[in-house]
Amino acid sequence: MLNEFILNSLDTFNIIYLWTSIIKKNNKYELFYSVLTISILITISDNLGLNFVVTYIMAIVAIKIIYKMAFKNIIYGFLLIVLIDILMQLMLSLIIGKVVSSFLVKGFIIEIIILICVTVFLKINLLYINISFRNIDSNVLIYLISLCSVYAIIIKIIWNYYNYIILDNLWLTSLLISVLLISQILVYRYIVNIIRDKENFKISNEYNSVIKEIVEEIKQRQHDFVNYKNTIRGIIEILDEKEIKKAISKYMKDEDIYDNEINNLIYIDNVIIKSIIYLNICRARKYDINLEYKVENDVLDNILSYQEISNIVNNLLNNAFDEVLRDKCINKNIKIKIFTENYISHLIIQNKIVNDNDINLNEMFTRGYSTKNKDISGYGLYNVQSIVNSHKGYIKIKLDCEEIIFDIYFNNNYLYNL
Repeated sequence: MLNEFILNSLDTFNIIYLWTSIIKKNNKYELFYSVLTISILITISDNLGLNFVVTYIMAIVAIKIIYKMAFKNIIYGFLLIVLIDILMQLMLSLIIGKVVSSFLVKGFIIEIIILICVTVFLKINLLYINISFRNIDSNVLIYLISLCSVYAIIIKIIWNYYNYIILDNLWLTSLLISVLLISQILVYRYIVNIIRDKENFKISNEYNSVIKEIVEEIKQRQHDFVNYKNTIRGIIEILDEKEIKKAISKYMKDEDIYDNEINNLIYIDNVIIKSIIYLNICRARKYDINLEYKVENDVLDNILSYQEISNIVNNLLNNAFDEVLRDKCINKNIKIKIFTENYISHLIIQNKIVNDNDINLNEMFTRGYSTKNKDISGYGLYNVQSIVNSHKGYIKIKLDCEEIIFDIYFNNNYLYNL
């Protein structure tokens, strides 16, 4: 029974480790508890002769309790990983079975090889997959769950009651499961891409009016060139010769700053970033805030969706404006930087703060944390962190000379190595 428990533990660890890595829930304690609990349940159910369906139900319930996820999300992800695990076991059996006859020894060798393969596969970052079911229609998800369930149940029934069919046709069985798995992954990817495109289209439409406003603003600035000439002519005619240079220089400086702020937006390709910066330029002028930005193209486009870019940038800028608009904030400065350096994509937003002691770095990303009002729940930074984590990104926060700097970065080195 001990050998069976160890073998079940290895198999369960491989499944849970791969599953949690894909869905970005890499908590060591949760992984330990889930593996221990499910291994005990599987060992007990096997010794009691319970049906494998009952075993799977118990495993899914245990995962639900430990990871606190929706059942439909757990079922599809878990069964998909189970199919991958079965495929790897079958393929390794073709090789190991030729040199090892003992079922127990063969099982241990196969599970250890799978563990090594999964660990290496994840550590070298080849598995850059983000499985999320938040925006997938329930009917579509139920369809995917049904297919995976049917595949898993049929394979387990054949193995439990007619295993000679699989053993006599290992190559064919492996090929069949491979086709089923690939088709499931392709269907999932197709659905995710459609949903992402729809979201981008929806967000893009919402910001179209802002883009039109930017274009009109630029046209207006060009049209105002005549007014600039008239103003300069008036300055020349009214002021003394000694005052003319100073007055014209000041006038041109003020106009050039705003012109450059608007004109530089033309060179930003991402419609969401362009719109957000424009809206905040207008907002900054209203409250006499110094807003600077430097944006490179194609930095976040292949990492975040339009909706995710909008959520992150707007949340951080809203917090920045809230801070610099406080009465005690003297230097009302906000900077936005988006660039790539050494294959790492950076989104940096920095702003002045009133007091470093008001910032609690340990709690600021906690759900509900807010510095505005104790009666108001804050979810902005929590949502930002959730999005960044889902894409294997990082958030670095620095407090320096009454200034807070948020550096959100994503390591894209794997993209350039493929």
